[in-house]
Amino acid sequence: MEHHKEANHLSDIRNLFEGMKGHNFGLPDCIAFISERLDAHEALDFWTIAAITGDTVAQVYNHYSTTGCDYCVSGYLAGPEHIAHVFDVLGYRHEYVKAARIIADRTVYLRKIAESIDKGIPVLVKSNLNDIPAWESDAGTYVLIVGYEHGGKTVKLLLHDTVTIDYEINDGNKLDLIFIGDKQREVSLQDIYLKVMKNMPHWLTLPARDGMFFGAAAFREWADDIEAGRFEDESLGLWENYGVYVCNLATSGGEPTYIFSKLAEIDPAYSEWGLLGENIQELLPAETPTGGRSRLWIQLEEMGGGMNMNDVKATMRDKEKRSNVAAALRDYAKRLDQALELMEEDLRRL
Repeated sequence: MEHHKEANHLSDIRNLFEGMKGHNFGLPDCIAFISERLDAHEALDFWTIAAITGDTVAQVYNHYSTTGCDYCVSGYLAGPEHIAHVFDVLGYRHEYVKAARIIADRTVYLRKIAESIDKGIPVLVKSNLNDIPAWESDAGTYVLIVGYEHGGKTVKLLLHDTVTIDYEINDGNKLDLIFIGDKQREVSLQDIYLKVMKNMPHWLTLPARDGMFFGAAAFREWADDIEAGRFEDESLGLWENYGVYVCNLATSGGEPTYIFSKLAEIDPAYSEWGLLGENIQELLPAETPTGGRSRLWIQLEEMGGGMNMNDVKATMRDKEKRSNVAAALRDYAKRLDQALELMEEDLRRL
């Protein structure tokens, strides 16, 4: 009969979700953390994975009050289908188990948690900060199980930096668990970049769902709400309903547009993709040709519509100033439409 430890904890836990590095999207850093433990691919850093997940590709915006989920594509699309896409691109098997099934088959999944940790592999968790009382943040969807006690009944959730909390898996369980399996196939960095670029139009044209918008539609809905005076309402939390979307924009920066040039650097046969990237950069400029701060973020900060909520509060009470902010967002949406047309045309040709 096989016996498992009563308790175990992964050693050498690195900081998770380091804001000073711009790691503001949950899923990419969780997967990067896991891939480091698997020695999966030396190039699978936060930014590469965030392009796979769509998080740095498409802006998001929620017309309704925040749900507390991550303010990015992988927060809005959280669930089996999105997770399956990500691990398929990476070439790994996985098992996605919903919270209700874990309650029903608790013994099985407590054992699987223990087995994964004993092998040195964290377990990916999809939940919501509102369902985990000890999770203090402005938003949250993904965390990691990095340890367990009592044979797996109590798990150690890594929330941010190296901060962990205890969570008991009982009849009130709210955690969906994703167990990472074996590698199905070798995936090169070139393969990843090609899939990322081919998927960009998909992320940018996702239809709205439950008041949540993507891509150019997100910028336009955001602009409409600004001009209509949504953010004059003092009962509405400004940071969690406005600031997080500036943070989304700031985190993405110019990241997705320079993947084209990265592919061209790997293989000169893709030089035309590099030219496509340069054309997109002209429409969606950033501080440098290889990323940096997007010009739109810089512009919003200059207009009092950035991440300083005191400035935003004053701007939103001034009809002319807030109309200027809305106009900047609409102009960017128009540029994004043009970039999408270039992508779709060249992707068909290339």
